[in-house]
Amino acid sequence: MYTSYWGLNRRPFEERQEAELYFPAASHQTALLKLRYLVEQRKGIAVVAGEHGLGKSLLTQVFERENSIGPVIRLLLPQLSAMETLAYFASRLGCELPRRLVEHRVLELLEDRLAELQRESSHAVLLVDDAHLLDNSHLNALRLLLNLNEQGQADFSIILCGRTQLLGRLQQFEALQTRSALRAAVAPLEKGEILPYVRHRLSVCGAEQEIFTTGALDSLFTHSQGIPRRINQICDLALLVGYVDELNHLGAIEIEAAAEELFAVVAPRLHAA
Repeated sequence: MYTSYWGLNRRPFEERQEAELYFPAASHQTALLKLRYLVEQRKGIAVVAGEHGLGKSLLTQVFERENSIGPVIRLLLPQLSAMETLAYFASRLGCELPRRLVEHRVLELLEDRLAELQRESSHAVLLVDDAHLLDNSHLNALRLLLNLNEQGQADFSIILCGRTQLLGRLQQFEALQTRSALRAAVAPLEKGEILPYVRHRLSVCGAEQEIFTTGALDSLFTHSQGIPRRINQICDLALLVGYVDELNHLGAIEIEAAAEELFAVVAPRLHAA
C-alpha cells in the first residue's frame, strides 16, 4: 500500500525469512561463525539460543544458503514424536521407509544413508527449530544419532535452535550436554546497530532517501529494546502512518504512536453500576 509513496519496491519490514534481509549484527555474526566452525571442524552438535523475535530462523537460513558441503535438513515441527523425528530426517535424506516404523530399523537406514553421504564427501546438517520444545525422548534419539558420529560410522552435524530455556533442558540431559561443543546466544541489537539495521532493510527494498530521522531511531530503540521483530513491526506501521498523513519523514512522534498502538496495554473500561 505505502511502498510506491516511499520509493520502495516492496515492504522492507515484513517478517520474511529472506537471506538478503539478514543484517550482520554482532551476536548474529558470532553465532554464524560458530555454525560454520561446527561443520568445518566436525564438532557434532551446536546450540543456538535466544528469545522470540531475535532473528534465529533468519540466521540459520543464511547458514543454510552458505553451506555448500552437504544437505541441510530443517525440522520445523518438533512436536513430532521421537520416532517420527528420526523418520522425517531419514525420509528427507532419501531413505525409503518401511510402513511400520521401528526405531532400530529407522536408525539403520539413517546410518546407511549418512555413511553413503560420507563416502561422497557430503556432510549433512540436521537442524531443529524451536528445539526448546523437545522432550527427553527426542534428546535421547539425537544422542543415538550422535553415537554414529563418534564411532566413525557417519559424518554429520546437528543444530538445535530455540529459546533460552533450551539450555536448561540440555543441562537436565547430560548425555547431550557434554556433547554440545558449541553454543551461541543471539541477543537484541545494540543501540548503535539500529540505524544500520533500518538502512539495510530499506536499501534492500529500493529506498534512495533517508526516511527515519535521528530522533525516530532513538525512540525506536527505546520502544523495541533492540528486538528485530519489534523494530520491524513498529517501522512497518510508522511507514503506513506516514503514507496516510503524507509525511516526508518519520520522527519520534510517529514511532511513539506506532509503538503505543502495537504494544500498549489498555485497561478495560468499567461499566457504571
